[in-house]
Amino acid sequence: MKIARFTANQNATLSDFENLAEFPRDAMDTLISAAVSGALDACYSGATVAKTATTQVTVETPVILFKDGKLFTGGDNATVLNLLAHMPTSGNRRIVAILLQAQTANDGTEPRDFVVNGSVYPPQVDPQPTATVEWRKVNVAIQLGDQAPSPSKPVVDSANTVIAWVTLSSTEIVLVEQSTDNRITTMRSLDSRVQVLEGWMDETQPVVEGLKTDVSKLVASNADKLSRQMQIYLLEQLARVAEMTGMPEGKSYSKSDYFLDETDSDLEHLQSVTKVEEGIRFADDNSAQITLGLLTPSDTSIQVSTGGMVLPRYTENNLITITSKSTEHALANGGSQTIEYTLKTISKTRIRYGDPFLVCTNAAWWGTGRYDQTKGIFYKNDGTTYNVEFAQDSGGPAHYIMRLRQIFYDTYEEPYWAATIVQASYTGQVAGNTFMMPRSGWVTGVNLYFSRVDAGGGDVRMALCELFENGAPNYASCLAVTTVAAADLKIHPIATKFAIEPIFLEGGKRYGWFVITSGNHWLAVAENNKYAQGSFFVSTDGLWSQGSISLDACFEILVAEFSAPRVTVNLTAWNLSGGICGIDLLTKQVVPDGCEISYEIQVGSVWHTIEAVASGASPLFNLPANINARMVLLGTTELMPGINLGQSNVTVSRPRTNGVHITKERVAPGPVTEIIEILVLEHYDEVNHDLACSILTGSGYGTETAATAVTDEVQADGSIRRVFTWTLGTAVTSWKRKTTYSTTSPLAIFLVSAATSVSYP
Repeated sequence: MKIARFTANQNATLSDFENLAEFPRDAMDTLISAAVSGALDACYSGATVAKTATTQVTVETPVILFKDGKLFTGGDNATVLNLLAHMPTSGNRRIVAILLQAQTANDGTEPRDFVVNGSVYPPQVDPQPTATVEWRKVNVAIQLGDQAPSPSKPVVDSANTVIAWVTLSSTEIVLVEQSTDNRITTMRSLDSRVQVLEGWMDETQPVVEGLKTDVSKLVASNADKLSRQMQIYLLEQLARVAEMTGMPEGKSYSKSDYFLDETDSDLEHLQSVTKVEEGIRFADDNSAQITLGLLTPSDTSIQVSTGGMVLPRYTENNLITITSKSTEHALANGGSQTIEYTLKTISKTRIRYGDPFLVCTNAAWWGTGRYDQTKGIFYKNDGTTYNVEFAQDSGGPAHYIMRLRQIFYDTYEEPYWAATIVQASYTGQVAGNTFMMPRSGWVTGVNLYFSRVDAGGGDVRMALCELFENGAPNYASCLAVTTVAAADLKIHPIATKFAIEPIFLEGGKRYGWFVITSGNHWLAVAENNKYAQGSFFVSTDGLWSQGSISLDACFEILVAEFSAPRVTVNLTAWNLSGGICGIDLLTKQVVPDGCEISYEIQVGSVWHTIEAVASGASPLFNLPANINARMVLLGTTELMPGINLGQSNVTVSRPRTNGVHITKERVAPGPVTEIIEILVLEHYDEVNHDLACSILTGSGYGTETAATAVTDEVQADGSIRRVFTWTLGTAVTSWKRKTTYSTTSPLAIFLVSAATSVSYP
């Protein structure tokens, strides 16, 4: 490393002063080349790019560029880039590269005296502007990519350094992605990472040393104890753990599938003829989906709402009544705002029974949280939309599962859910009242009392909703919505009835109603907390609601009082050409505690309850092509079950007697020469059933290879653990498993409840 030297009485030249600047810079360049950038052509530090407006990004300071072993710096202020002029046309996108460019420039121009005549004393000087700073400067620039529906990144010249990629739509900046490929990591960050590694080493090294000793002892004592069978068993158990944790494909030499979803099944394969539903099962030979309907629409023992809700015959009665007016509230006082609300729908119940629905032990895996129970069970083969935001955490899905011999019963524990929703937005004044249900019941309407009605009009929309834990109304969790025209509004003491679709509300639970209107109507209000189980509230911004501890709106909650505690409802017949072997009911029904909906079918002259099949005496043994159906509603005169027939359906089916299941590709971490496939067969009878496996390899997985060896092991629960082994002459890294199976009768079927792939290098 060089330094510039001066001695006493020495005349200094221009080069001497230049050395004062150049020698430290040369030292810095050497340090950068040797210890910072190394073999990289260019790298940077700082220069964080962030979206700061709809069409604007900002490159924050500091901006430091290391290029060709030299240090370049940016200015003191952040660089703002407005990309409005570069927005693509509608329907297209564009990717813009944010670049750093290195430049050596003269800067800091200031006046300095220059000697123009040194022959006189004092010398004659002339002030002239001159650059006082040589700046290795960083400039921020952009490079545009081509616009396209799926754009590509622009090709950047090696002279430039990319610090970020910005994706533009026709209206805004969609994404800012910082480029980290050539971004320098700080020493502090490296120190933190090293400390973590050192801590891990301190914990792991003694364990590894102990394992080395244990392995040596194991090998020395008896190598046969770690037999091939034991290795297969360990890999099989490891595959189960990997399946539970969701290990990605290709990260392990073993993999399990419990067939609770179709993720690992290649159902699009030309040879695939199968059904994946809590196991590999026989596909339908014939099936028909039938919307549930009333055999006698004029049946006087029931009532059908405009939305299709079927309840036993009932009359309306007041459950909550507050009608004594003390004062009034002008809805216009709250100001106009926009309310966005979400209307929840009736949750689903699924009942499946018959020979195709043999119970499978893998149903317990629904509880691991690895699978979306609601989507996999209630929305399988269903054309309605599933709200993916509803997918629940693995901690506690509110899903009740019952699996008997030939009957599957799945019900959601909440009567209304957000799996299917209706969203809407309305503008107006908002006010309402909360209340507690004294008992469970079907609410059929709400009577509201208006003290004044705006002559200028303004329809009133009323909604029933659930509450937050703090007692405030939850507009995103509505249960019913209805509208009354301004011309139909009544003045207190006459009630204005808001009739709604019958809604089941649980006793002891708090709910609320609120109105939205653009009219200057006035609500009749009771003072002095005459209704202690709720409070009046006004919304001021469409989200937050201000409650009152002393006021309550005048209102009445109307509930259904039923005429009889037991009602039988005849349904339209269920038909299937070739005969019915299985029944799959998917219903929108609410069955409160203490109530029951029982489905019955008539074969010949005898009526059978669906639950009776759990005993094994199936009434469908002769494959009837036509069966009559009915349901029995059981409860009390205060509370009965209900069902929306128009949104409920039944699928009647008959399985095939053969099938082919093909997996998606199995990927090993490296080449393997031995493959083992382990299938668990349940309800398998060697006399009537057959199952074989082959593997598909090669280009397009077009080469099919039969198993080298097949062994069976009967488990304690009666299932069969069938092991297929392939010894390959040429190593492979991926394959598919093809399973071919058959039965002698659609009334005598079996299933594959689990499959595990194990491979060896």
